[in-house]
Amino acid sequence: MNPGTPDLKQREYEDSDEPCSSSWKGQVSPKDIPSEIEDADDCFDDSGDDSTDSTDSEIIRPVRKRKVAVLSSDSDTDKATDNCWSEIDTPPRLQMFEGHAGVTTFPSQCDSVPSVTNLFFGDELFEMLCKELSNYHHQTAMKCKTPSRTLKWSPVTQKDIKKFLGLIILMGQTRKDSWKDYWSTDPLICNPIFPQTMSLHRFEQIWTFWHFNDNAKMDSRSERLFKSQPVLDYFLHKFRTIYKPKQQLSLDEGMIPWRGRFKFRTYNPAKITKYSLLVRMVCESDTGYICNMEIYTAEGRKLQETVLSVLGPYLGIWHHIYQDNYYNATSTAELLLQNKTRVCGTIRESRGLPPNLKMKTSRMKKGDIIFSRKGDILLLAWKDKRVVRMISTIHDTSVSTTGKKNRKMGENIVKPTCIKEYNAHVKGIDPLYFTFNSE
Repeated sequence: MNPGTPDLKQREYEDSDEPCSSSWKGQVSPKDIPSEIEDADDCFDDSGDDSTDSTDSEIIRPVRKRKVAVLSSDSDTDKATDNCWSEIDTPPRLQMFEGHAGVTTFPSQCDSVPSVTNLFFGDELFEMLCKELSNYHHQTAMKCKTPSRTLKWSPVTQKDIKKFLGLIILMGQTRKDSWKDYWSTDPLICNPIFPQTMSLHRFEQIWTFWHFNDNAKMDSRSERLFKSQPVLDYFLHKFRTIYKPKQQLSLDEGMIPWRGRFKFRTYNPAKITKYSLLVRMVCESDTGYICNMEIYTAEGRKLQETVLSVLGPYLGIWHHIYQDNYYNATSTAELLLQNKTRVCGTIRESRGLPPNLKMKTSRMKKGDIIFSRKGDILLLAWKDKRVVRMISTIHDTSVSTTGKKNRKMGENIVKPTCIKEYNAHVKGIDPLYFTFNSE
């Protein structure tokens, strides 16, 4: 399962048309951090009944506000004029997908779990971990005048690393007050598997010198993920090469719970997991397979740069990207079209909607559809319990049934096709979450 769920994602509050109820703490730039408030107008999967919808903004507790400088974004400066937009719907001519989806590297035994695991956890990974661990031990030993107990060293092998990682996983299954309790001889709390696998002293050595990159190469120009970048790059390379995704992808965030000291740690008081690392992920819509990911490091990049960066390996072959209103803008859709990539998703009113379309939404009744088109870019508003604004370079204004019926009237529920397909394909980041919440 992917780290975190979309329920834990945050939205960029300086873009919001509504007052912000969340505060960001620490040295984190809000420029490309999402805030949840703007997602209140999203409509994922409506069963058609008249039950009251709940939004995240309703459960946010009052917090002490502080002044935050509003930072400009490329997406916020989109200007739209009625002269560029038409109310004539011309369906886009979709190009054939130029990619080749499927597994590119097969395991030696497809029905063997170790063989499949070895595709991602190869010998080169464990060799790198052994090298960096030994290197860090050597650097530490050179600084110490009197060798400590942990410096009585024997070379670490790949087998040692595998045992160490296995014990770390087991620790998550059997919780204890102290990690040393796993080697306790007390019959009431002992776990024989731990001392049988590795001695406490050896585990402590590896834990002390656990390292992923050479500190000697670090300088003031190094990125904030320098110490973990080699491992991250290794897995991203595996994700991209072992399997090629289908045409439909989804771009969204995941949250990794974290309460440690990081300059780019994010804080959202409205969520269960308040302190976390923000991860942007591109996943295959059908399976949730992670194709690419980037950890937010508060380096002040603009939103379009972030979108192009995380989608970079999959541009140019006519992928269809489904993403929510934080990432979407008319200028972004145009830029992705130039890179042979199409998008679909919700959009904020301030992200390039023409003035004429904005005025008409205030007079809409339930079931009404209004739209504007500029070339392949379709902007559509549909009124259900609230107005849902969509942008798509994939669809036209056609409607289709959802396969569900209104509980009171017994009629088939009909939605615009772009909304129906957005609901189906945006689930890629966490399919289990969306399945549970759409029941």
